[in-house]
Amino acid sequence: MRNRLIVLTLAGALLPLAAAHAGWEEGVAAFKAGNYAQAIREFETLVAANPDQAAVQMMLGRSLLKSDRASQAITALRKAYDLDPNDAATQIFLGQAYLDAGRAGEAAQLLSRVNASSLPASQQQAFSAIYSEALTKSGQTDRAAGELKKLAAAKPGDADIQYQYGAMEFNAGNIAPAAAAFEKAHRIAPTEAKYARAYVNALIRLGRESNDNSAYSRALEAARSLAGGAATYENLLLLGEVQLGAKQYDAAAATFGQASAKNGGDWLPHFYAGQASTASGRYADAESALRRALDRAGQSADKSRIWRQLGFVYEKQKKLAEAKSAYQNGGDSAAVARITENEEINRHNTETDLEAAKVAEIERQRRILQEQIQQQSPPPRR
Repeated sequence: MRNRLIVLTLAGALLPLAAAHAGWEEGVAAFKAGNYAQAIREFETLVAANPDQAAVQMMLGRSLLKSDRASQAITALRKAYDLDPNDAATQIFLGQAYLDAGRAGEAAQLLSRVNASSLPASQQQAFSAIYSEALTKSGQTDRAAGELKKLAAAKPGDADIQYQYGAMEFNAGNIAPAAAAFEKAHRIAPTEAKYARAYVNALIRLGRESNDNSAYSRALEAARSLAGGAATYENLLLLGEVQLGAKQYDAAAATFGQASAKNGGDWLPHFYAGQASTASGRYADAESALRRALDRAGQSADKSRIWRQLGFVYEKQKKLAEAKSAYQNGGDSAAVARITENEEINRHNTETDLEAAKVAEIERQRRILQEQIQQQSPPPRR
C-alpha cells in the first residue's frame, strides 16, 4: 500500500472551514479535481488572509503534499497542528509529510501521540499502515510489526495488507508468521504472482531452517501452480529451487534446463542445475553446468560461489589439484588448507603402508630362508 493511497483513505471527507471565506470552495474543488497547483494558489491566498485558521493551513499542507512538496507541506501542516494539536487528522497528515521528507523518526514520534481508537474503523486501518511504515523506516521494526499485525487482523480479507505484514515478518527473520500471512494473501488472490512467489520463498526458507518436509510439499503445490499458469523464467527458477530443496534432483535439473532456455544468458539456472547434479552424484553433468554458469556470471561474488561449488565437485571426484585451484579461485582458503592437509596425511599413510609392506616382505623372505636352511640341514644323530 503506497503512502498516497493511505492519505486518500484518511481524506474521506474534506474539513469544513469554520467560517465561510472567499476562495475556500474554489480551493476544495480544485483539490478534489486533482488540480493541486490551483488549490495551492487558493489556499495560499486564504492563509495570507487567515493565518490562524487550522483548516486552511491543513488544506494548503495537503495540497503541497499531493504535489510532492513535502518540506513545504510540513511547514503548513505544522502550523495547523500548533493551532489544533488534538486533531488526529492533522497529526496523521503531518506524519505523512515527515515520512515523504525522509524524516521517519519525527513521523513515528508524532504518530505515537495519536489516539487511534478515536478514529473511524477505516481510518484506524490506514493509520496503522502509515504508523508501521514510520516505525520501520526509523528502525523500530518490532513495534512496526505489531502495528501491521493489528492491521492484518482487522482486515483479514485484504490481500495486500496480509502481504505487507508477511514481508515485515520475513525481513525480521520470523519466517513462520510470514509464511502464514503470505498464504492468506495467496488464498485471497491466487492469480497474483507476487503473493504466490512470496509464499513459496517463505516456505523454502522455512523448510531449509526447520527441516520441515511439509513446508516443501506446500511450496511444491504453489510453485507448480504458479509455473503452470505462466511458465516464465522467474516462475520456473522458483519451481526448480523448491524441487532442489525437496530433494527431487532430476526434476530440478530438468526445470532449470527449461529456465535456462527462457534466459540462457543468466548464470543462476546453470548453477542450480550443477547443484542438483552434484546432489545426485552426477559429477560430470555438474561440472558441465557449473562451467556454463562461470561463462555467464558477471559479478565476482557470483563467480566465487560457482568456483566453490566446482571445488566440491572436483573433491568428490578425487581431483584434488583441480579442487584446490577451484577453491582458491573461490576464495575458500580453508578448503584449500583442508585438502592440502589431507594430501599430507594420505602421503604419510602411503609411506607408512609402503614401509610396513617392506618390513612384511623382509619378514617373509626371512621365514622362507629359515625354512630352506632347515630343509638342508642333516638330521640329528641318535
